[in-house]
Amino acid sequence: MKTEKKQVKKTASTSNSQKKSSKTASSQTSQAPARSNSQGSTTNNGQQQVPSTNEPRLVTLNGDLNRTLGHVLLPQKDGLGQDNSRLNIRFSGDSVNYVINYSVGGKTRPLNDPALQNETPYATLTKKTYSSFAQAQAAVNYHSSSDDQGLPRIDLGHDISGTIDAGAGNRYLHWNEGKWSLVVHAAAVNGEDPKPMAKQVVELLESSYLPAPNSVGAGEFEVSGDNKLTWQDGQTLYSLKGQSVQTIITMAASMK
Repeated sequence: MKTEKKQVKKTASTSNSQKKSSKTASSQTSQAPARSNSQGSTTNNGQQQVPSTNEPRLVTLNGDLNRTLGHVLLPQKDGLGQDNSRLNIRFSGDSVNYVINYSVGGKTRPLNDPALQNETPYATLTKKTYSSFAQAQAAVNYHSSSDDQGLPRIDLGHDISGTIDAGAGNRYLHWNEGKWSLVVHAAAVNGEDPKPMAKQVVELLESSYLPAPNSVGAGEFEVSGDNKLTWQDGQTLYSLKGQSVQTIITMAASMK
């Protein structure tokens, strides 16, 4: 019962946060600055220069993305503990479907600078729009708690427990919070244990509220490998992928 109350509280808090974010987004759209000096100047050889500015690097790049794509949902935090002054972004697509790559380079470069193709993203945000609500919902790798009946349970802290499913050299530790299905995969054949990462995720979600999906959301975490968050917003699916669990949770929680 404690777990259920807690999950409801988290979902309600997240929903309220989402409503506030929507109001903020509308306000920001109507007050978008007319000037576009963050696009930078051009040198004699045709290369664009990054202008000097005192605003945070992500604020500058988000402004560039909004001028290019229109007002779209974007992380308001870069998820970096350091080196965020050299944050770079490249993207492809339009306001309906896009892929945005976040990287840290040796120096700052303009949005979509060709040289950014050589930088390895630390996080990738994807937006994909489907033709129906049902198609978008089906594309989420959601796992219901009712599928875990009879499996051993593990305490993850904060009145949350998960179930462990092991076999064929793999371990899957799964639990649900609100409308989110969360699972950590570990390769048992390599001696990996999913519990420490699962407890880390639970702890992070005590202070960072993930977006509230219309129907379902899924967090898929790897002890060794990339991690991904996917959530539904009507006919649209958002996903955020990266190697650091803390980074993608921080970024997703700041989306607006």
